[in-house]
Amino acid sequence: MKRFMKFSYFVFFMTICCFWVGCSKEKYAEYNTDPDAVLEIKVEALFARALTYVHDNDFEAFYDNYNFISKWSRIFLQRTGNGISVSEDAGNTNNRYGRFYTGVGPLLVDIQQVIDKKPEDEKARYLYMRAIPTILKTYYAWYVSDVNGSLAYTEAFQARYDGTLTPKYDTQDELYKIFDQDLKEAVTILKTPQPVEQFSYGTSDLYFGGEVTNWIKAANTLRLKIALRLSKRDPQRMASIVNEVLTDDGGIISSADEEWVFYPSAKFTDGGNWNITGNGREFVGDHDVIDYMWNNQDPRLRFFFVKNMWSEENFAIAKNEKKIATNAVFNTRRYYGQYSSPSSTSDPAKIRFFSPIQIGSGDNAVILDTVSRIQDRLFQPENNGGNGLGTMPVITYADVCFMRAELAQRSITSENAEEWYYKGIEASLKFYDKMAARAVIYNYSPLTESEISDYKKKPDIIFNPTKGLEQIILQAYLNYFRNFNEAWAIVKRTNMPNSNTAIHFEQWKVGEEDIQMPRRFVINYPLTGDYNYQNRVDAIDEMRKDPDFGEPTSILGRVWWDKKE
Repeated sequence: MKRFMKFSYFVFFMTICCFWVGCSKEKYAEYNTDPDAVLEIKVEALFARALTYVHDNDFEAFYDNYNFISKWSRIFLQRTGNGISVSEDAGNTNNRYGRFYTGVGPLLVDIQQVIDKKPEDEKARYLYMRAIPTILKTYYAWYVSDVNGSLAYTEAFQARYDGTLTPKYDTQDELYKIFDQDLKEAVTILKTPQPVEQFSYGTSDLYFGGEVTNWIKAANTLRLKIALRLSKRDPQRMASIVNEVLTDDGGIISSADEEWVFYPSAKFTDGGNWNITGNGREFVGDHDVIDYMWNNQDPRLRFFFVKNMWSEENFAIAKNEKKIATNAVFNTRRYYGQYSSPSSTSDPAKIRFFSPIQIGSGDNAVILDTVSRIQDRLFQPENNGGNGLGTMPVITYADVCFMRAELAQRSITSENAEEWYYKGIEASLKFYDKMAARAVIYNYSPLTESEISDYKKKPDIIFNPTKGLEQIILQAYLNYFRNFNEAWAIVKRTNMPNSNTAIHFEQWKVGEEDIQMPRRFVINYPLTGDYNYQNRVDAIDEMRKDPDFGEPTSILGRVWWDKKE
């Protein structure tokens, strides 16, 4: 059961804050360092807050997603195209790192510590509630490691509980083993019937309403997703995990009703750094992506992008004002994307995409752009006076379908790749239709069954075993339009789309020099005086032993899973 709501600053936290304000500094220090001195904490409130922390990081939205990952993955880019520093600049990114260590991680560990301090007879009724935070903590730690590599993990978050203030760093190889084992153990606990009735998070579980079976499937599906990251680095380990997961009687996400998605309440992304059109930003689709979607009449095109400004009326005005040739013919196609290579701005064949035309004057002036803006309310429903609701996916049913299709096509499993490919397409179309309707996007038009059927019959969409892997990856890539990290990751993991695939990624150039897509965030050496200085230095030095890691400050370097082939 999914809850369309947000716990925004719980009464519990407000009470504690007011209590602390009234305390002396000495008392504050006592309560801040001795968890036994704090008033008994409701673990339900802690869990709801931890879950919300996963999704309410507006700095991550502004810097990591809108400004950088979107253009690296070619989900969208600025109307003016990419600048020459597109493969060098990553200012103010990696906000997930701090959020993990100052928000998500400590809260989830606190939940388990609070439960562990309860009397034995009461603690026995919290076994499921204690296991579930492990799943969310694993997810977020994996998400952070994905672009950082080694993390302080096994010894982290323990300083308040007689642990170390200088936790060692686990390598990404070690982390992947830990993640898989922790998820397996959580699933085992959740599947095991208990002699006493178990307490539930209930409505404080903003994903599944406390339904244990959903958490079992979410954990198993997360194991599957993490395993796929090993496809280049350790394919044998990947295959072993995949086959273990697919035969587990707890199951994986198998329908849209079981998706791992956060559905925030109204105004969750209102204002501030969530503003996707703030600071003069005008995001548009990528030329190659929109061409592919247009040529195949992909129904998601209208959910992802809006038509350009060249209506018949504006075309007639432009012609009357002699802004275009008098013999110009109206183009009924109104979906175009922007070229993403920095050198494209100097290409005469592409110049019209960078040269909007103004018609009218004063208050009646209209800028006619050839390129199509993104449906910004898909990312921020409140934008431009909107009153819709957001959708923040973690793992969707469509994601699962495409994972299973890929694994079958690679002969990792004996499943039917074609069957899962078509299931994935249908699930993705329906997911984005639902998202668009909730967000109240501009000019929303519901998806029809005939559109789904017609799309699957397009020549380039009909499954062809000889190029099946490419077809599966391209559909998975499009499906990640609303999941920045996964869109970026699938390009890194599979090297698709590329310049030879049906979605034809143009080679980025600055002048005549080829430039590459960034692959991780900047990883800085600690400053002298950092409390955990030596462990951080040792972790970076260890990662640097891999020549593909590069210089720590280079975003072109690779973390362990992203092996160069």
